[in-house]
Amino acid sequence: MGAPALAQSAAPFRIGMTTDMSSAYSDITGKGSAIAVQMAIDDFGGSVLGRKIELLVADHQMKPSVGGPLITQWFDRDGVSAVVGLAGSSVALAANAIAKDRPNRTVLHTIPLSSDLSGKACLSNAIHWAPDSFALASAVTRNVTEQGGKTWFIMVQDTAAGPPGKAAATAGITAAGGRVLGDVRVPFNAGDVSSFVLQAQASRAQVVGVGFSGNDLVNIVKASHQFGLQKSGTRIAALVFFSTDLLAIGQENAQGMTFVMPAYNDMNDQARAWAQRFEKIAGKAPSWGHMADYEGTLHYLRAVKEAGTDDAQKVVPMMRKMPIDIFSVQDAQIREDNKLIRPMYLTRVKAPSASRYPGDYYEIIGKVSAKDAYAPMSTACPLVKSN
Repeated sequence: MGAPALAQSAAPFRIGMTTDMSSAYSDITGKGSAIAVQMAIDDFGGSVLGRKIELLVADHQMKPSVGGPLITQWFDRDGVSAVVGLAGSSVALAANAIAKDRPNRTVLHTIPLSSDLSGKACLSNAIHWAPDSFALASAVTRNVTEQGGKTWFIMVQDTAAGPPGKAAATAGITAAGGRVLGDVRVPFNAGDVSSFVLQAQASRAQVVGVGFSGNDLVNIVKASHQFGLQKSGTRIAALVFFSTDLLAIGQENAQGMTFVMPAYNDMNDQARAWAQRFEKIAGKAPSWGHMADYEGTLHYLRAVKEAGTDDAQKVVPMMRKMPIDIFSVQDAQIREDNKLIRPMYLTRVKAPSASRYPGDYYEIIGKVSAKDAYAPMSTACPLVKSN
């Protein structure tokens, strides 16, 4: 019995982090995600089950054809216990397809937004930690509509996350008595977005809802200023927004933008201290996506320790059972569909003159309970028991 235990202790406990390192989402995730996951490993203590934790990092290039073989190799050849990150819904769904045949390995979706990850593609060994498109879009569109923005033009990305994002945005708008005048699907990493902004302008909508983040959002906001949308009274509501987007857009151009987020760097003293640690390593402030990478990894490692194994069929139930005790996660739970639900903060970007100190970008204008922010569990998820 002693020899096998010794052999096991000599093998590293491997976590794989794969995400977009080189294209439109590299600012909101990228190298920062690797830093955040490593911070969680270090804060946990650097070892688990008597094994040193080793982090493997790779760029999946936003392509299932790249990410799929990589994840397969990690699980089958490299002894990776869990894969974290997975920006881009198409890659995330490919990861679940691979993990379905490897039920003892864990997938932790800390970045992708597709509601299918807790719907028809849900798995017993995959946790959807990131907010989904419904939680990010429906609350903000409902609030802005209630505040007088009754007509909308919706932009979503031409990816797997696009249709659910449009549906979520429309649900919030119609619930508050508004209407959608038009919509468009914007190619990923589109570059020149002028034609899409001109379509929004031609619709004469009071609000343009942009359902994607990263370089494409930055380009949309810059082009909207170039064509004078804001000067004519059109508002921009971000259906997904990260602090890294704000830094790229500039606070002057982003002021007044409304969005929701699950956590933010200035939410309490511990969050501020964590963000400062991150910035010293990364050279820039973290996004809430980076915070999610940290949260999910730390909670996963605590569950592995408590379960005494890396077997996902024991670890994932432990993740649901254990309280989530992390400074940036409040009143949260992992549901039966393996979806983390948590309150969302309705937020507006301050004018530069209203900022009291560097990094004071946001005005929290409301808090949406987890119950109100997230859609009910989908019966399309095979984990959900029918009543």
